[in-house]
Amino acid sequence: MVTGPNGRAGKGSSGCLMTLVVFGLVIYFGIPVAEVYVRQYTFSEEMRTDARLAVSLTDAVIRRRLVDKADELGLPPEAIKNLKIRRTGGSDRQIIIDTEYAETVTRPFFSYRFTIRPHADASL
Repeated sequence: MVTGPNGRAGKGSSGCLMTLVVFGLVIYFGIPVAEVYVRQYTFSEEMRTDARLAVSLTDAVIRRRLVDKADELGLPPEAIKNLKIRRTGGSDRQIIIDTEYAETVTRPFFSYRFTIRPHADASL
């Protein structure tokens, strides 16, 4: 075993503390960002489900389902205001569902605005 000049065996007293501080900061700043992405993924998944079921659903029903999901997730009102549901005609009939909204994560010394553009489409 190698000992230092003061007879200690090379163990740092602040190594564990620094690791815990860094881990705590990652969690403190990371959880709000992760929540934004989880809400975005959940809403996008609902959009994809509604697009797949669009053969049997009207646009009004799809809009109502997406409004309910946005309210459940606590998305900003602009997510519904910017919601567009389009059906294309012709030989390759499709439904296209789009929206755009922004969420801001604010922490001391850190503020970031996420612009989210979920999209779903499916053949009819």
